[in-house]
Amino acid sequence: MLYVPFIPPHDKPPSPRVRELTDLLGRVIEEYEKHHPAVTGPEVRAAARMAVERSSRKGSPDLRIALGVAVALVLGGLFVLLAFVLLAMNQGGMPQTAVPVVAITLVILAVLLAVALARRSGR
Repeated sequence: MLYVPFIPPHDKPPSPRVRELTDLLGRVIEEYEKHHPAVTGPEVRAAARMAVERSSRKGSPDLRIALGVAVALVLGGLFVLLAFVLLAMNQGGMPQTAVPVVAITLVILAVLLAVALARRSGR
């Protein structure tokens, strides 16, 4: 299944602060383009993105981090479900052949969680 992200248009008009900041940023970009006519649109967008990243009030969290956390949560849920199924099938006991698989799964989940947390904190 292919997923195409779509951000619906805003229903309410932008706030006065948003309009003021937009005007200010637009003037700065226009002034820069006057002095550097070779600058391209992608360069301007990249610079704006970098400025937002350097800002003390960053935008929404990175999609990759959110996706990583979601994957870790789904895998954790599947692990818990697997553990319940194994326990139910064996009258409350864990079969000896399942112990290595359970251990490997726990290690993988721990590594995924550590990577997601490290990326989220910016390390």
